[in-house]
Amino acid sequence: MNPRNKKQRVRVRLALAAAILIPALAAAPAMAHDALESTVPGKDTTVTTAPGTVSLTLSEPPMNATQLNLSVITVTDETGKTLSDGKVTVDGPTISTAISAGNNGAYKVLWRTVSSDGHPIEGNYSFTVQDPAQAATATPPATPAPAVGTASSAAAPAAQTAPDQIKPNDDNAPIAVGIAAAILAVAAAVFFIARKRREKTSGA
Repeated sequence: MNPRNKKQRVRVRLALAAAILIPALAAAPAMAHDALESTVPGKDTTVTTAPGTVSLTLSEPPMNATQLNLSVITVTDETGKTLSDGKVTVDGPTISTAISAGNNGAYKVLWRTVSSDGHPIEGNYSFTVQDPAQAATATPPATPAPAVGTASSAAAPAAQTAPDQIKPNDDNAPIAVGIAAAILAVAAAVFFIARKRREKTSGA
């Protein structure tokens, strides 16, 4: 065999081996990362009661170092209020946190942890809470409109209690009549006396 051809074959084999091994080695760390497998409550689900705990289960147990706070879960309700207490429990591949009840609507979950291979992983998802009891409490009772008949009957007494018309004061009427009669009597007497004097003058 020609030594030159032999060297060329060796080079080709090395090139093929490198083409196969290099992508595989580059992808190995990425394939080793843990992945989120399930959540409670489930992603994009609707529950009728606000949960007391939110849990996430990974493909492998994450690194657990409580003093370093390697795992973080933050839960907020539709108003943006933080419901999680900031404490995360690691139990095998499951991480969880306790939450308080919030308003009805969409709850958003933000999480971060360190996978078993030492690489940080994170993500987010949401679920919806529709608690009928909470919805009933939030709805104010309807105020009944006043009846037309009631308004009319209430207006009637108001009309009846209108002030009476002012009547003229007749207390001085008898005095006025007496004065008028006296004036007429004096006038009649003067007229009578004058007439008598005229008759006497004519007879003389």
